[in-house]
Amino acid sequence: MLCEECKINEANYTISVMVGDEVTQRHLCTECMAKMNMSIASGNIRGLLSTILSAITGGEHTEEPPKEEVVCPRCRTTWSQFSKSGHLGCPGCYEAFREQLQPMLLQVHGRVQHAGRRPLNTEKAQRVRSLQEDLAYQMEQAVALEDFETAATLRDRIKALSSQSSEISAHAGEE
Repeated sequence: MLCEECKINEANYTISVMVGDEVTQRHLCTECMAKMNMSIASGNIRGLLSTILSAITGGEHTEEPPKEEVVCPRCRTTWSQFSKSGHLGCPGCYEAFREQLQPMLLQVHGRVQHAGRRPLNTEKAQRVRSLQEDLAYQMEQAVALEDFETAATLRDRIKALSSQSSEISAHAGEE
C-alpha cells in the first residue's frame, strides 16, 4: 500500500485519529511518519495540525477542490496555502473560505457556530473587565490576609461592575 501522504513510498505505519465516535486511519511511509514525529518533537504545531487535518479529511480538505482559487480579500491567504499549513491568515479567512470550512468544522467540532468567549465590543467594556480582574485579585489578597471586611467590600464592587458590564453589553447589542 502506498503512503497516503506523499503517495510515493510504501506505507509502513498506520495512525488513527478519533473525532467524536469516528476513527479515521491513515497509512504513512517512514519519511512522512518521521516528519510528523519531528513536528511533535520540535513543537511545530502548524505542521502537526496540518498532518492531523490531512488524516481527518483523508488528505482532501474539501469534498471537491474549488474550481477557482479562493483568496481572502483581507490578508491574501489562499485556500491552497491553508490546506498546506492548516493555518488561517486572519479572521476574514473564515468568511472567505466559509463554503470549504463548514464541512470540516462540522466534522471536527460538531458545529460551525463559535461557542467560546467573544472579545468585548467597546473600550468601556474592556476597562470594566480589567477593573473587575484587578478587584478580584485584590479580594484574593484580602482573603489571604484574613481581611474579610475589605474582601466583602471588594466583592460588592465586583458585583456592581458585573451588572454594569451586562448593561454595556446589552446596549452594544442594540447598536
